[in-house]
Amino acid sequence: MSQRVLELRIHGVNNTPPSAMLALPEHAVEQFRGDRFGSFWRPKPDKLADLPPDHPGEVPATVRREAYSWGGMARSSPGVPGSGVPSVLANVLGRIGWALLLPFGLANVAYWSRKLPDDSVPTTKRMVWWNAGRGAASTRLFGLGLTVLLVLAVCEVAIGLYAIQCSLPGTTCRRLPDFLDVLGDPPRHVRVLAASAVPVLLLLGLMALTSLSRSRYEMTSMRREPVRRPGVLLSRSSMWEGSPRIRRLTRLHLAAGCCVVVLATSTQQLQHAFFLVLTVLAGAVLAVVTGRVVVTATDCPDVPSTEKGGLWSWLLMISAVLVLVAHGFGLYALEPDFTGPLALTTWGPPVVTVALLGSVLAAWSWRRNDAKGPLVLLVLFVAFMAATYWFSLAWIGAAVVGGVLAWRARPRAGDQWQAWRGAGPGVLLGLSLTTSVMLSSVLVLTFRGWVGTGLRAPSFYSWFSAAFAVALAPLVLLLITQALVLLSRLARPAVLDDEAAVLVVRMRHVVAVTHRAENVAGVLSTSGVLALLLTCYLTFDTPSWSRWSGVASVVGKGDWVTGLAGIAVIGSFVGAGMLTNRRPLGLLWDLMCFLPRTAHPFAPPCYAERAVPEIADRTREFLDASPQNRVVLSAHSLGAVLAVAALYALPDGYLKRVQLLTYGVQLRPYFGRIFPELLGPAVLGTPEVQAGAMFSCDPWRRAPGTVPDRGLVPLMGNNWINLWRRTDYLGFPVHGWAPNPLDRRAGETNGSPDKVETHSDYHLCAAYREAFTDLVSRDLSQ
Repeated sequence: MSQRVLELRIHGVNNTPPSAMLALPEHAVEQFRGDRFGSFWRPKPDKLADLPPDHPGEVPATVRREAYSWGGMARSSPGVPGSGVPSVLANVLGRIGWALLLPFGLANVAYWSRKLPDDSVPTTKRMVWWNAGRGAASTRLFGLGLTVLLVLAVCEVAIGLYAIQCSLPGTTCRRLPDFLDVLGDPPRHVRVLAASAVPVLLLLGLMALTSLSRSRYEMTSMRREPVRRPGVLLSRSSMWEGSPRIRRLTRLHLAAGCCVVVLATSTQQLQHAFFLVLTVLAGAVLAVVTGRVVVTATDCPDVPSTEKGGLWSWLLMISAVLVLVAHGFGLYALEPDFTGPLALTTWGPPVVTVALLGSVLAAWSWRRNDAKGPLVLLVLFVAFMAATYWFSLAWIGAAVVGGVLAWRARPRAGDQWQAWRGAGPGVLLGLSLTTSVMLSSVLVLTFRGWVGTGLRAPSFYSWFSAAFAVALAPLVLLLITQALVLLSRLARPAVLDDEAAVLVVRMRHVVAVTHRAENVAGVLSTSGVLALLLTCYLTFDTPSWSRWSGVASVVGKGDWVTGLAGIAVIGSFVGAGMLTNRRPLGLLWDLMCFLPRTAHPFAPPCYAERAVPEIADRTREFLDASPQNRVVLSAHSLGAVLAVAALYALPDGYLKRVQLLTYGVQLRPYFGRIFPELLGPAVLGTPEVQAGAMFSCDPWRRAPGTVPDRGLVPLMGNNWINLWRRTDYLGFPVHGWAPNPLDRRAGETNGSPDKVETHSDYHLCAAYREAFTDLVSRDLSQ
């Protein structure tokens, strides 16, 4: 029986269409499996004869070329058909909802960047909690805090500003559009009752937005159990199978949101015994929910499961709903009077932010010294909470604790091989918290400015706007410095790497700036954390200097800066891609959506839970057809991450007949550094690498680290070839920049004197054809 080769091409972050992947016209390809979210495509046999000789889409007789398209899973938004006002409004609200998911997605990424437990070491039942406690419980609590922050902001907008302040004598507010203003002008307690439904409906909407994918691709499972390789989490079937863990966590977050809504108004009416009882009940349910969130940390893909049922989550959600219903009946029957701002929406956001800041600061050292993290978090939390009563001493204590924590989080030997020198979880949680507070501030301050004049919003949001504007100054200076350095190098281009045309050398210098993204993200996260610390200090203490006229001017300008930043994020989601029904910021979503949802139930759904099993099953299916068959996984950019995960998901014995051709990938310097236990050197078998130097002409001119003796490179042997270019802003070598058997240089021009090849069209270049021919000509039996 003759040998057949399946060349399975997998696209990357740009969501290349199947016809472009196969280098054929659209009418010459057909879908033979899948749906609009994930599908397999092949050339139409009757159209290949029309191609001219040596056309890139021409397929050798022994090769079956297919394309796997997964972009619909990560990029498609559930659009509502029609062009009327309801359809447009539904689509706009859906895109705003995607913007609100950004902090949750970053928190989920932070979960996977922590030091994951190593299953190659024998684990006893007593060690389960210890392994899970290395940031797992703290990250899930952090996610719960993000939900509470969002609900508090929506309660302030719907209840505090619109339902209460807009109904007070002497205020004039805009009316809602006619199709939303269904109540007219009811009594104030009825307005509060109706407004209390808004945050609950928002949570239900976010749950629906992220749960639509569950039946589409998160519940896909592999047809055959993969080989579980010790120390490789990608080889666990639990990584790529939908689990009840998220459904349990979703119920807990919904219960917490209902309790926060009840507490927002009930704490204002403690003189009524009914509302006093509701406050106690809601507080008790919220406390138990917090405890259950900690317990569910032992039910994650990287931790042996000990959470067998969802009874507790159901009981807590039902209890919270009953308390919420009783709260509604109480508002309608007792007709309480609301005359001032809500205490919980005023002081709740800074209190919750302080607790989350403690988690961020502790996360800076999770990868270095995990044992004392919860203790430091508790001390920092108590110190900040005491600030509401005893300002000076509390802030001195908080400063001492912060200093000790910063000393513990200092870089140490070996940390240079990890992202942000081992502070990755803290950096990502800092970005998540900053984004969450920024979106909340935009929501509250924009609504206050739109709905009327003279309304009072909590000072926390205005202080954050000012602090955030000031904290952005270092980042702006850094970007300006980078721009000036780049301009000087473009004016007198120095040879970067080998000799090349001036246009190519200049493009190499431009691309080198984008390779410093890790450093810029670290500065942005640190600036955001400093802004949040200053915000909490000003909110709690309100020192005398904060009343100066100059400070008031900064606060006013800060509202504009934060508003523009938030509107830019939300506007990109609402406006971009409306005609194509694609989510904007595709690269960011693709990166976040690769990881299973674990830390937050409202995080963007994970496309890899369908893509990885489908790639592995198609590979196994072709190999089962004949013992002579082989498969070449041809993967571009982020598709290489899916291909690597699929290789580890294959059953035993199949890996010997699979070859890997990657190009434009980020495996070693990005994924390997941010997620060492998932895709680090020990998993890939590649040398350790440092981050790109900030101001060096060549950011990667640093000596590599040690090369592990295990991982994918030793498993694949000479059956892995990677293509890269110096002019690729997202593509890197897998093994190193020095010449080696694995990495090959692709052409930086296509023959045109005015065009430089960057991240795309690797499969059309001569280096690709040579690498593919080299792979299929090798004898796999040796």
